Amino acid sequence: MSTIIALIIIAFTLFFFEIFVPGGLLAFAGSLLLLIAAGLAYMDYGLWWALAILLLGPSLAIGMFFIELKLLAHSKFGRQFALKSTVAHKLNKKADENLVGKEGVTLTVLAPTGRVRIGEKTFTASAEDGFLERGVPVTVLRSETFKLIVEKK
Repeated sequence: MSTIIALIIIAFTLFFFEIFVPGGLLAFAGSLLLLIAAGLAYMDYGLWWALAILLLGPSLAIGMFFIELKLLAHSKFGRQFALKSTVAHKLNKKADENLVGKEGVTLTVLAPTGRVRIGEKTFTASAEDGFLERGVPVTVLRSETFKLIVEKK
């Protein structure tokens, strides 16, 4: 019986740490340990104990997961994992075909994508050659859906 209890405790410990190490590997290992514990319970104590482990184990694990999420959300430790800001950057509107052949300058490094200024407007652009430094004069080669393709002038 102590082996079965130890396997169940280790399985729940793995389920607990799954929230910190995503990917499912710890949950898989915990599930495997629950299956082994159910198999041992079947051999030693019969079908009812094995079914109890197989049915209650995953139910308790899911319940523990939601309680853990609820408690972590309100703890100082858990708030360290929460996203506190939003991404506030926009893609270009559909790039204008009239910009082909126009000249501008890179505002950021294009490796291969960055920002360029054409006239008074700023656009997302990709370098045809793959990399351009900041401040390099460029010419617009073509316009794709949401970015310009540029080359060094």
